[in-house]
Amino acid sequence: MKINFDQNRRFNRPGYLLIESMISLIICTFAIWTIMTMINFVTRAFEDQTTNFYAFIDLLESDHFRFQIVKATNDDVLLYSPVTKKRYHMEQYQTMIRFTGNHLGHVPILINVQKVCWKKSAKGVTTSVTFKNGEKNIAYSKLPTTSKK
Repeated sequence: MKINFDQNRRFNRPGYLLIESMISLIICTFAIWTIMTMINFVTRAFEDQTTNFYAFIDLLESDHFRFQIVKATNDDVLLYSPVTKKRYHMEQYQTMIRFTGNHLGHVPILINVQKVCWKKSAKGVTTSVTFKNGEKNIAYSKLPTTSKK
């Protein structure tokens, strides 16, 4: 008889269900907010192309290849690497900038590219890239010129 009385008393506390519901609602709201924040972060990171552009410029100017300009037009750039002793062709292909060699294959360097333009100057090349999201980046790379054809 005493057990039955204790069970009834435990469920008859006023406000217990209300507090429990409020805590559950706060936890669910916090979980939804966290998920939405992470989705926004990932979306912004994907759309922000500035970091990718400067990583591409860093590769172009790196000591790993020590690229030299053989020929440059608005649409493509022909490079020579004295380190690898190979020629590389840098061009826009569909929505990416890619490096190709003398043989089959290519390496995509920069994606989501709408338009790219290279301008050769006396001591280097200026790269101007417009991305699909409307972002535009311009950089000057000081690269030596070679006469190797």
